[in-house]
Amino acid sequence: MTTRPYLKMIQHSVTASGISFEEITPNFVYRATDGVKSFVMVDAEIGLNNSASTIIAMSKSLTYDVLHKANIPAVEHIYLPHPDSKFSNLNPYPLAEHYFQACNGEVVMKQDNGAQGNHVYKINEIADLHEKLDLLFSLQLNGAIGPYYEAEIEYRIVTFNHQARVFLGKKRVRSWKHNLINGAVTIEVKDQAKQEALAELASWTSKALGLDFCSVDILETNQGLMVIEVNHKVMLDEYCKQNPSEVPGLSDLYREVILQRMNQL
Repeated sequence: MTTRPYLKMIQHSVTASGISFEEITPNFVYRATDGVKSFVMVDAEIGLNNSASTIIAMSKSLTYDVLHKANIPAVEHIYLPHPDSKFSNLNPYPLAEHYFQACNGEVVMKQDNGAQGNHVYKINEIADLHEKLDLLFSLQLNGAIGPYYEAEIEYRIVTFNHQARVFLGKKRVRSWKHNLINGAVTIEVKDQAKQEALAELASWTSKALGLDFCSVDILETNQGLMVIEVNHKVMLDEYCKQNPSEVPGLSDLYREVILQRMNQL
């Protein structure tokens, strides 16, 4: 059994259903089994989503491309390939400069497949643009660039079978970022009309990407609600720490997810 609280919660959610977990790689890879059927679980990834949808969700730019094509409001992310990329002959530097000027000198640059706010930079100067792009490329990462939106609150909506099941508000405090791990705080989403709007947008998004279980991050901007990214792996460990009263409900959700995964075998 794992020593990580979030994974422990997931594993305990199906104990009463006769499902157990065999450790393969400590605190990371497990085999879930009901005694007859089994599947391998990596971290908090249950495996409901197909591989193509997962690959798309891992890329900020590909996620935007799919959502934009589906006419779903989303924050634009333009792909900036590593200069040594075998799959693109674009020069990322003039592309980034042109986009920077088009956004009136205020953009966000990030790792195209990043998570938890790592390698995400708000940029207001052309020199900083080059510096951060050089940094990403020195780490052998591809980049993505998009407009900066002033937004105090970001929402994370967890969908299962394209239905919104968890509503989480994240209010920034010490940073312009909304990551809980970087100091943002959770807030309740009490307004019914706001819940309905968020649920609809998250449902459209999960359907467009073909994700059966995911979380959708949505910014509240002066242009309305906009999807900023989608997470194929539902990670709410910081949310659980700040909101222990929500853990039983989240455990029930994971029980449904794991049982559906097992029933697909």
